[in-house]
Amino acid sequence: MFEVLKLSSQLVRCGGVGTDIAAVVSMMKKYLDDHGFKTEIIDCYNEKAKMPALYATIGTGKKHLLFNGHLDVVPAGDAALWSYPPFEAEIHDDVLYGRGIADMKGGVAAFAVAVSSLASEKNLNGRVSLLLSTDEEEPVVNTTQKALEILAARGEKFDFALVGEPSNPEKIGEEIKIGRRGDVILRLTSYGVQGHTAYPHLADNPIHHLVNLLARIQNDVLDKGNDFFSPSSMQVTTFDVGNAASNVIPEKAFAQIDVRFNSEQTSQKIIERVRHHIKETDGHFELSYEVVGESFLSPVTSEIELLKDVIREICQCETVYSTSGGTSDARFVRQYCPVVEFGLTNATIHKIDERESVANLICLQNIYQKFVTAYFTLS
Repeated sequence: MFEVLKLSSQLVRCGGVGTDIAAVVSMMKKYLDDHGFKTEIIDCYNEKAKMPALYATIGTGKKHLLFNGHLDVVPAGDAALWSYPPFEAEIHDDVLYGRGIADMKGGVAAFAVAVSSLASEKNLNGRVSLLLSTDEEEPVVNTTQKALEILAARGEKFDFALVGEPSNPEKIGEEIKIGRRGDVILRLTSYGVQGHTAYPHLADNPIHHLVNLLARIQNDVLDKGNDFFSPSSMQVTTFDVGNAASNVIPEKAFAQIDVRFNSEQTSQKIIERVRHHIKETDGHFELSYEVVGESFLSPVTSEIELLKDVIREICQCETVYSTSGGTSDARFVRQYCPVVEFGLTNATIHKIDERESVANLICLQNIYQKFVTAYFTLS
């Protein structure tokens, strides 16, 4: 069995949903220890939880390349709906089925095997580190962010980073992600005065005020996008009143908006824009928000062009630069060094029967391996 296929299968079988992450971290640490990496567990905290990040390094030299990925996965859902058990990594018709194989156990396996193979063959001509988070799917403490802060305080510096998220829509080699949209969640509460619907003049309907505010927000065109991003989007994701009575005007109403924004915006600009709409709308409102991540766009550096050349050579296709998809841990990495994302396919991620072909797993390992070799020859 190919090493990348073996390691991918082992990672899938370890699970890693939510805080149930110990088994997959232990297994991955042992693999890296056995293959010459110097490894450590970095405990990351906040007021809610403690989560581990796995940091591993191998090789020496001035240039320092970082691979980043995550070991956690989303829940499998109803296992009975899967064609094959979600945590057994069964292979059928040269396709591996399992929760997390594409997002992103296969990517982690590919870069771990690529780097360890080069080291064992004495062909690793620089220093490579792996930083593996455990809460990318369901943020708890943002282990990549916390671990990078700790490493930076020690004086660790990286020259370039490659995040192994699944970047390709259907076929490996289609897209390299050079940026990501930002995400801010807005929560709006409208307060009124409860009363009887037959006496509306004695009440103040918070629903009417909230509907008017949402109309203003939805009719506000944030931007038209740019060469790399589609227009920013404000989507109302819930509208709740909690009123079961048909003849009662409620005392409050609530709505939530998810804003996915491009590099023309910042979360603060959007928040201020919503505050302006609140000021211009009749009613009494309360706004709270959660910034999931800021938008970013990486400049196309010689390292990114090198990766594109390697993909063209191995996959025999022309790769395009993309910023599609949600947020990723690249938003934290980019604060420390230039970063790009390239990995497996994302057509089945988070779905029943998540899967990836054996050929793609082997191909990705070859791409990473050739890129690492070529990276350390760049001046």
